[in-house]
Amino acid sequence: MKKRETLEKFIEQLKTKKMFSSILVSNDNQDNLNEFANEFARIIFCENLSIENDQCVNCKRFENKSLANLVFLGDGSLAINKSDVIELMHKFSLTTNEVNKFKVYILANAENLKNESGNALLKFIEEPPENTIAILLTKNKSQVLPTIKSRCKLIVLENKNRNDNSQNLIEEILGKDKNTILLSNSELKKMDKSELIGILEEAYSRTIIKKYLNIAEATLQLINDLKFTFQTNLAIDVFLIHVSEVI
Repeated sequence: MKKRETLEKFIEQLKTKKMFSSILVSNDNQDNLNEFANEFARIIFCENLSIENDQCVNCKRFENKSLANLVFLGDGSLAINKSDVIELMHKFSLTTNEVNKFKVYILANAENLKNESGNALLKFIEEPPENTIAILLTKNKSQVLPTIKSRCKLIVLENKNRNDNSQNLIEEILGKDKNTILLSNSELKKMDKSELIGILEEAYSRTIIKKYLNIAEATLQLINDLKFTFQTNLAIDVFLIHVSEVI
């Protein structure tokens, strides 16, 4: 669905008090997901439920990040821990003096919930505090725990038209010879982990699943290792060795 069309539908549901308590928003671009989540959260708190920022008191508070009933969880790349979920649950169990009755949390990303953290959030989704709305984001809905996905309204956002044909670092590496691919390990190891996950995910959805299926599984394994383990340098080496052997 297009972003504006989705927001308009949700506004109608808010007006008729039929809004879903938890939604899962899927798109392969993190910026699109973050943009949608922020716009929808502002609308929920807006005094007039305006799709445009009408600069009401709550819209201004949203801009100033002073809404006590709005919580962001996760950075879109790294694993979300059980302790983070427990802290969220505790915060939302408390009463507040906010004029707006809603409590909203934005979780980036749902595929970064595993085992204990996923089970903890599942209980919160099943039995949320009154007037709580969960906005879960995902760049890969197939990697979201089935128990989480089945309890959310799934929304698949359409992508904006992209004119950028530039390659990212991983796509550039794939075009190199074997020795150069192996020598890329030092460059990848110097990168911020979240940034590396981002370019891997972009390369996977834009190029790898279309042209390099023989490294698709290895790419997903590296992404998973970067998110959930501490053996990142070893994981990068294993990935590059595999790439150099099959490309």
